[in-house]
Amino acid sequence: MENPLVENNQDPFNLFSNWYNDAIKNEINDPNAMNVATVSSDMQPTSRIIKLINFDENGFIFNTNMESKKSLEIKSNNLVALNFHWKSLCRQVRIEGKAMILSEKEADDIFYDFVYEKQIIVWSSKQSEILPNRKILNKRISDYQEYFNDHQLVRPYNWSGYRVVPKYFEYWWEVESKPFYRLAYKKNKNNWESYNLYP
Repeated sequence: MENPLVENNQDPFNLFSNWYNDAIKNEINDPNAMNVATVSSDMQPTSRIIKLINFDENGFIFNTNMESKKSLEIKSNNLVALNFHWKSLCRQVRIEGKAMILSEKEADDIFYDFVYEKQIIVWSSKQSEILPNRKILNKRISDYQEYFNDHQLVRPYNWSGYRVVPKYFEYWWEVESKPFYRLAYKKNKNNWESYNLYP
């Protein structure tokens, strides 16, 4: 396959880890940026760029306000798609799977790992709601900063996240002056089947 990161690698999670580590070393901006696509109850697709929090063999984690547009869409249809594009490496990874809500402990661990300023923003933002004036948001931030000077800062009840459990991976990469490569992995019970796709 003319790519040492792919040859002899039959596990899509190991391959993602290899590519992701390479992106961390080489991608100029935000190697953890990913597109998350959801579908509303009236079948309208929506996509947005957010940041990957973590991943392991169980899936890919991102956080969100549970009253946001993406959360409401996931509640009605938890089939989602992720896309990582590392332009500097000429590589892309598509992932399809189910979004499963995080446990309370998982959500706590992520929230309490944030810096104080980000925790305050989480409290202050009514994610996806109309913001008539930026001053309103700034005032909410100021008010919560003052409030938490005298109160314990805890995770908001409506803030958590999702783990996307994959059922399909597609790895795409370019080799100069040749047709690009597409390598797919599809879950079959407890195993992963891999096959090449035409460009």
